[in-house]
Amino acid sequence: MCLINMSIIKCPECRGQVSTMAGTCPHCGTRISGNLRQCPSCGSYCLNAQDKCPECGTELETIVPQEEPRPQATETQTKPAEKKKKPHNSKGPAIIAIVICLILLCTGYYFYNQHRMEQKEQEDYERLEGVTNPEFYQQFLIDYPDSKHFDEINERMLVLQAEAEDWKQLLKGINRSSISLFQQKHPNSLRGRAIEDMLDSIDWNEALAIGNEEAITDYLAKHPSGRYADDASEMKNTLLLSKVTPEEKAMIRGTLESFFTKAIANQDIEAAKAAIPDTMMNFCGKENANAEAIIEYAKEKVANDVIGLHYAIGQKMEVRKETLPDGNTGFAVEVNLQETISRSDTNQPSSNIYHVNALINSEQKLVRMNIIK
Repeated sequence: MCLINMSIIKCPECRGQVSTMAGTCPHCGTRISGNLRQCPSCGSYCLNAQDKCPECGTELETIVPQEEPRPQATETQTKPAEKKKKPHNSKGPAIIAIVICLILLCTGYYFYNQHRMEQKEQEDYERLEGVTNPEFYQQFLIDYPDSKHFDEINERMLVLQAEAEDWKQLLKGINRSSISLFQQKHPNSLRGRAIEDMLDSIDWNEALAIGNEEAITDYLAKHPSGRYADDASEMKNTLLLSKVTPEEKAMIRGTLESFFTKAIANQDIEAAKAAIPDTMMNFCGKENANAEAIIEYAKEKVANDVIGLHYAIGQKMEVRKETLPDGNTGFAVEVNLQETISRSDTNQPSSNIYHVNALINSEQKLVRMNIIK
């Protein structure tokens, strides 16, 4: 065996750099110290057990390794070696716990997010209740293509798209006929409230045009909670307060008959004074007319050959209550008046028809009168 001085060589096994005094090769673990010899041809280092040089391939003599004397075992060495306890890895359970927590968090977040999406879908679905614009339904289908309500919403959208076209036509000419046609085509339309408002306005305008208690009562019967119900109730109360009773009509007829048969026909100044306040606001175009003005008008009728005058109040008499200038309530009267004239000349006209407009106060006094032939 050749003696070898310490130097850096190539490992005969793996060709990695190693010291000749190293116990083993740090690269491949081959024993180095005491296990080397040099090739006689190239001088390269070889293992004792190698029969050829790894560098030049020269055949080498086989060296039989001699057994080295075993050192005498000491008392300490004779005792069986105690097994070294492997250090306990305290990080393992912590890492496992962290992984489990992450899994639980991810799973919880997934189910929470899933629940939140389902909740939002249900909220958006409920918001469509009463919506007539098909675009909102279309947006729902885009947002929730896998929704359990997809078929229902899609069907409602198609119905509303067709309905929207008919609604546009209705708005071009709103009347009872067009509304009725729309209702026939779409009996379950969500626009029922809008249609009710249209009919409400139509019926109210018709009631106003008629203007009597019966028309207002009819409107309230059709629309007890309508948009104009308060106005209709107020107007009905006003009409009821202004409604003339049969007793009041009889009193008015008596006042007119007394005025014409006494003050005018007989030119009775006392009857004229009794029929009016101190003066009338207007009598046949004359303002602030007194009893003398009335008698002067009557005398003009009996000139020439007139022997007598006779008056009859028409059966049809329109009476309504009206607020007078002094703030009190009076009666506005419209009635025809037939005048019959007794003449000495029978060839002259013996009758005339007049239209009388009069205003009578609550004390049965004539405050205004106009007599038109």
